Amino acid sequence: MNQIVEILPAVVALLVTLACVPLSIYFARKLGVLDTPDARKVHVTATPRLGGIGIIAGILSGVLVSVITLELLDYPLSKSVYQQLLAVCGASLFVFGVGLVDDIRSVSSRFKLISLLTAAAMVCGGGGVIGELWFAGELWVNLGWVNWLLTMFWVVAIAVAINFIDGLDGLAGGIALIASTVLAICLLLNGQVAAAIIPLALAGSLIGFLFYNWHPAKTFMGDSGSMTIGFLLAAMMVVANPLIGTMRGVLLPSLALSIPIADTVLTMFRRRYQQRRSIFSAERGHIHHRLLDRGFSHMQAVIFLHVVSLLAVGIGLIALSMEGWSTLGGFALLIPLLWGTFRFAGSVRTEEMVQALRDKRELDRASRRHRDSFESLQLEFNHVTTISQWWQGVCRAAEHLDFVKVEICFPGPESKSRRLVWESDNPELLACERLHATIPIAERKTHGASVPATVEVAAHDSLELASERMVLFSRLVTDYSLEVVRKKEAAMTVGSGFDAARNAADGKPNMASSISPGQFGHLRVALVHDFLYTYCGAEKVVEQLIKVFPHCDVYSLFDFLEEDQRGFLQDRPVTTSFIQNLPMAKAKHRAYLPLMPLAIEQLDVSGYDLIVSSSYLAAKGVITGPDQLHVCYCHSPVRYAWDLQHQYLDRAGLKFGPRGMMARAILHYIRNWDVRSALGVDQFIANSNFISRRIEKVYRRKSKVVHPPVDTEQFSLSTLPREDFYLVAGRMVPYKRTPMIVEAFTQLRDRKLVVIGDGPDMEAVRQIAGPNVEILGHAPMETLVDYMQRAKALVFAAEEDFGIVPVEALSCGTPVIAYNKGGVTESVVDGEHGLFFDEQTPDSLIEAVERFETQIEFSLFDPTELHRRSTEFSSARFVAEIENHVKRWTERRWEEKSKLARMRHRLIEQGFGEETVPKPHLNDLNTPAGNASGASQEPAVAAPNT
Repeated sequence: MNQIVEILPAVVALLVTLACVPLSIYFARKLGVLDTPDARKVHVTATPRLGGIGIIAGILSGVLVSVITLELLDYPLSKSVYQQLLAVCGASLFVFGVGLVDDIRSVSSRFKLISLLTAAAMVCGGGGVIGELWFAGELWVNLGWVNWLLTMFWVVAIAVAINFIDGLDGLAGGIALIASTVLAICLLLNGQVAAAIIPLALAGSLIGFLFYNWHPAKTFMGDSGSMTIGFLLAAMMVVANPLIGTMRGVLLPSLALSIPIADTVLTMFRRRYQQRRSIFSAERGHIHHRLLDRGFSHMQAVIFLHVVSLLAVGIGLIALSMEGWSTLGGFALLIPLLWGTFRFAGSVRTEEMVQALRDKRELDRASRRHRDSFESLQLEFNHVTTISQWWQGVCRAAEHLDFVKVEICFPGPESKSRRLVWESDNPELLACERLHATIPIAERKTHGASVPATVEVAAHDSLELASERMVLFSRLVTDYSLEVVRKKEAAMTVGSGFDAARNAADGKPNMASSISPGQFGHLRVALVHDFLYTYCGAEKVVEQLIKVFPHCDVYSLFDFLEEDQRGFLQDRPVTTSFIQNLPMAKAKHRAYLPLMPLAIEQLDVSGYDLIVSSSYLAAKGVITGPDQLHVCYCHSPVRYAWDLQHQYLDRAGLKFGPRGMMARAILHYIRNWDVRSALGVDQFIANSNFISRRIEKVYRRKSKVVHPPVDTEQFSLSTLPREDFYLVAGRMVPYKRTPMIVEAFTQLRDRKLVVIGDGPDMEAVRQIAGPNVEILGHAPMETLVDYMQRAKALVFAAEEDFGIVPVEALSCGTPVIAYNKGGVTESVVDGEHGLFFDEQTPDSLIEAVERFETQIEFSLFDPTELHRRSTEFSSARFVAEIENHVKRWTERRWEEKSKLARMRHRLIEQGFGEETVPKPHLNDLNTPAGNASGASQEPAVAAPNT
């Protein structure tokens, strides 16, 4: 009876498959789903390819009948096994669906890969995870948090391997049959009847399918079949691993798949290194193709590969019969078997593979070097504003990209034609073979649509690299064409908000010097802020920037400000990004962090002369052009992506596991983007010396320091007597360390603490708080000022960029007990305006409070002196400093543009043609600077006939 139950899945699957495959053939012909022969395929007639329908029908039928039978015989499956089988079957149906769509309509390889990863994650979620590796009955390796990644890789790899080997009639089905049979026998011999259901059903189904698929095939399984059986095999090996051990559950069945696994590895190598193309591209180089090319028939090739697979399983059985580490010696026999097989087929040519690896490495190095040069040249061309600068950039590009010659002809009447020539003086390049090409360069003021540039590229390394360098050069002169440069020159001399340049062109005096401080009405100004959802320190900076630029337009990633907090915007509309309309963006905007770089780059500020960004995350990444001035008031480089990353991940519980790895990958992307976006900023303003050092460390940029504004009028000095309580105020976010402060005062039961604010840490604060801690939550500004004027001291535990709240407390005459790090050390002097503690721990804070209690008895902190100190950080001071810095930078920009315009105006007055004469900058094209390599060059400007 037990034997009948054990073989029941295979029998049911066999019968159902035998019945369903003819139906799939019928429907495939009816629907026209036929596998037509081509140069890559080996069959010669159009063949139905929906055999996977019969396979999956047989498998599911065998599993379902077996589960029901076990239940009726009172042998129910355990909950864990049932859950795993359900997850495997559900994921397999998903893979089958994707494969079926591919058979009917065609799906890209990348989409199929993503689908396999998704299905593998479903198996992991159902409890099927390779968490441990067992060897000789003992735990060998505990994979820990990488178990999901390894499991998903394994499942996808086996599924892809079976899909690759599905090229000859019966080959994939026969090899999968051997593997599933081995796995089923291993499970049954160890008493794991329930886990053996799917391998047995798979084996029976494959036998039924091979009845129709054996050469000459009446049907093919298609991707719906090959992907599904590969996925099922890999998933069941994962399930078997903890039940019967790694050797019997994973390694031994894998030996039956050694041919497709090895073929997949060699295929990836061949495509990547020998053919240097996408690993997803189709080809005719698999081992079965090689055997056919050697003269094997279909039948001979299939039998040969089946025999090798059986030999591999035999080697595995011999190895398992050994004891201890000698088992590994037995498995080592597999290496010569596979090497000899692929060597015989012609898939392994050791010398060619090693040489291909070396060639690919050299090509990659050279390609990276040229790509780095190209990216550096892009940055240079971004700042080009004249034809002279443009030609110098072209010369430098030609030199860096190993060109031999560049010649640009400006067509026109014979006496007015112009020619620019650059030639290399490197003898090695001059002696090489060359590629010749003509590149059309868009030029607005010529008789034709473009200017022809004739170029010669040295092919000293290879034709492939020479072509790549030609493409990079073409991209440069296309993206930064003469037309683009002429538009920049026109923008300098006409409109564009820079009246000084236009006045100079007309011979008028420069009016820039007549601009009074704080008056920027002649400029179109955009103010870009990260996001608007509360009114706190960064928003107070925005409020003062609006006073500096009262006519500015405001941009932000999203705007969820409540009506009672919008006053500082002075009824301005806010232009937002697509994040504004995403689901749950208001409540869960932090979840959209990966999209914020993309979103900020979609804000169009191309119509403005001056862009001022208030940035602590993304605002500085707004895209600007070379004729725009971008000033960034930087609150900080992204804290949680740089030096505070590990603290944030630890507090968020994301230090380990799949979610932790995903968070680290996102932060890695944010860091890369953060540095790149800093290149678009012309001038940085830091809110403290602390942040200035951060900017220099992260971005390698110098910055001016302008401390943020403090409303010393609203936070005024009060004559009210001080009360016996301490105050903590601000957003309850992790780096503010509000729970730590509450924990410290809970231990100081005789000291009262008042907490004002709200945020993610509110629940933790409520749980920690003792009876001496009063939590007010979010409070209006009047309440905050009232408590700040009456508090004994403000407690501040954050490593803050600057820290506006401590200065607001000083303005109220309230001393500060602060953590001795960050921007607060620039506003508070220890012993004069408060006290510092050195560690963000309750014990360190308690010690500081006790010292404060001792010193306050001697009235060491004079409220009048504290208020005077706060006036050094007033709003009026902030406005004046911002106006002075921006005024100086804009005047410098206008002066440069005016100088260029005056030079052009003088040349035109001397008789040079306005359209044919390049507009020179500080260096004329005839100077040696215009010829980067010291090569010969014909005059760019011909003197007019007199």
